[in-house]
Amino acid sequence: MNFGKLHHFHFVGAFFFNLNPSTDFLIYMDMQVYAQVIALCAFTAVLCWAVAGGPLRLFPSASQEMMVFNALMLLGAMLAWPLWGASAVLTLPWALALSHWCMLAAVRWLCASMHTLHQVQPTYVLQPAVLPVLALFMAVVAWLDASGLGVLAVAMGSSVWMLGLSLQQVFPSLMAQTGTSTARWALLPMALAALLWLVGLGHAVWVLGAGVWYPGTASRDDWSGLLWLLTWCWLNAGLAGMVLLRLMDKIQELSTQDDVTGALNIQAFMALLASERDRLRRHPQMQSVLLCTLDQHEALCRQLGFAAGDAALRQVTTVIGRSLRKTDRLGGTPQGELILFLPDTPAIGAILVAERTQALLSEHPLLIKGQSIPLTLSMGVASRSEASVTCEALLDMAFRGAARARREGGNRVRVAGTDPANEPDGIVVSDDALLQT
Repeated sequence: MNFGKLHHFHFVGAFFFNLNPSTDFLIYMDMQVYAQVIALCAFTAVLCWAVAGGPLRLFPSASQEMMVFNALMLLGAMLAWPLWGASAVLTLPWALALSHWCMLAAVRWLCASMHTLHQVQPTYVLQPAVLPVLALFMAVVAWLDASGLGVLAVAMGSSVWMLGLSLQQVFPSLMAQTGTSTARWALLPMALAALLWLVGLGHAVWVLGAGVWYPGTASRDDWSGLLWLLTWCWLNAGLAGMVLLRLMDKIQELSTQDDVTGALNIQAFMALLASERDRLRRHPQMQSVLLCTLDQHEALCRQLGFAAGDAALRQVTTVIGRSLRKTDRLGGTPQGELILFLPDTPAIGAILVAERTQALLSEHPLLIKGQSIPLTLSMGVASRSEASVTCEALLDMAFRGAARARREGGNRVRVAGTDPANEPDGIVVSDDALLQT
């Protein structure tokens, strides 16, 4: 076995530091063990992320990108360290260039998985097209610098750059999801990995500048392999933590959503009204609630089945969503009503929103079982400007308005009064009246 050739195949200090060219066979055997451990762990991670994205359907796109990340890390490690003691097929510097590029490509897919998981659009630097450019650049560097340190410096610098840019883009979304403190703890493992890459970059630049090889020992070489293994573990731990937080957020989201429409369920909507009532005490304003009842819901369920009724509710939800502001909130009841909360909106503003929704709904009939079924809504409007009006009273007014609109033929808007015993006839809104308004 040509050990003089074999030591050149080492991955320049386990991706962070450089091995001493005088490393003996014992040291090589230690690094070989590290290579086997890393290969086993990376292969296990590939299988785990494949199962998560496949049978478990746990964020499939992000899990597949995490699988690619670990597969490329495995390939880079196998190129860096021969696992079975065989002579290297590739020699320095091309083995280094190829293994470093695999690691760099892995970092890119790592960043892509974080962006996919948090639904953040990545910058052009993190697009797949950057990988061929980096491969060409690293090939030129490997040709100019036979020691492999130049390739190491390019890999370390590019990795820190991509990971730092990705974390900067993902952090606001993660912070909004979990809070600042939790977001910082979630990103800590990846920050530690980036720190080790910075250490490797600094060492490579120092060696290049000094023009001498840093003296190595057996303990140092062992520690280098351990650092590489820890870095890989930290990156996967960071990914797993992000997936767990995203999963918890998804569970929380599902616990507050209506099963049919995806809007807030009645419990979450009442909690929202309660918090807005507290805010009303501090900042007086007009708040309105618009309750929508689908006129055709019972007939659709009776004639075409409950699936048709659910499809109609989803259609109405989609149409209403097009009229919402960022501050508006949409909820649903178990009986199939939709409730729209409109902060800082008087009754006339809620009426205009109702009419706009009716106009949009008339343009989008329900298409089901070869039929085109027009949909209409009976709507009730209720408003409050004082915290003395409870959430239950506000919803009761909106329910009474919608019930009156439906009794009078549907497809109209009614404003309910605060006193049911002496309640006026309410307001019937027509197209002509709204145009005049």
